[in-house]
Amino acid sequence: MESSSLLIVGAGGLGCRWARGAHSRISAESDLMLVDADMDSFKGASQAHCMHLDPTGMEKGTAALPALAAHRTIAAIPEIADVLDSAELVIILTGLGGGTGTGSTLELARTAKRKGAIVVVVAGLPFAEQSFRSRMASDALPSLEEAVDVCIRVSLERLAWQSRSRRMDWQQGSGWVEELVEGLISTIGKLGKINLDLMDLKTVVKHKGRATLIVASGPLDNISAIVDDARKSPLIDIGLEGARGCLIQVEGGPDMTLSHISSITEDFTSRFDEGCQVILGARVSDRLIGRLRVVAVVSGLE
Repeated sequence: MESSSLLIVGAGGLGCRWARGAHSRISAESDLMLVDADMDSFKGASQAHCMHLDPTGMEKGTAALPALAAHRTIAAIPEIADVLDSAELVIILTGLGGGTGTGSTLELARTAKRKGAIVVVVAGLPFAEQSFRSRMASDALPSLEEAVDVCIRVSLERLAWQSRSRRMDWQQGSGWVEELVEGLISTIGKLGKINLDLMDLKTVVKHKGRATLIVASGPLDNISAIVDDARKSPLIDIGLEGARGCLIQVEGGPDMTLSHISSITEDFTSRFDEGCQVILGARVSDRLIGRLRVVAVVSGLE
């Protein structure tokens, strides 16, 4: 699959930081687009397609003005139409509650869907004490979730908590956002022992109900810990019980066996609906010797 068919988009300052970090891991397999009113988001991003939402050049941003950001995004879309035309999978990283992330993300998602792409959004939700931003994010979520195939809500409070334990910067995604995007794109964009493709992803996300994306990793000899980590991901805000669709990719080193793949898949899906449609993929990577990584799209959630 060509890199032009896999597109990572950062919307707003936080989204651009997440997108640049994620793209740095998989630059050969994906394209990068950055959308913001602040020129600082584009500095040093020579490989990115940049949509600057300050056409006046007078530093007039869109903070707390999602309608203005949406208007400017719609006006600028013809400039990047070719990039969206070739994209089959679009992953939009954003922080809701600010003007650019809230206003531009919906318009970018709608445009990508109209052009036939599968659209996944990773949306950061404001800290509880940011009441104005929280209300703005809450108001935006229903329309956004209706417009995309998968919307992953990320609590910035929980992300900050996880970042402390990892000794990483939450504004950079604490490594979790990068791993999530890398896992999804490597699942769809690379051949494996048991290969998955975009048609498999389309099949899973069509199930009625909410969908989410999960990533977890750990030692090869502790499958139960990996499954437990996946089920209670610190960033997930929805129960997985009763799921009706699951696309799961198991990645490991040359020491991974079919027994490992079967065991982790059966354990992870054991609480799903009895008729759950499970699509399995597997891939070997020399970087994962002694470890396993699970990437799963789970759908049909209440």
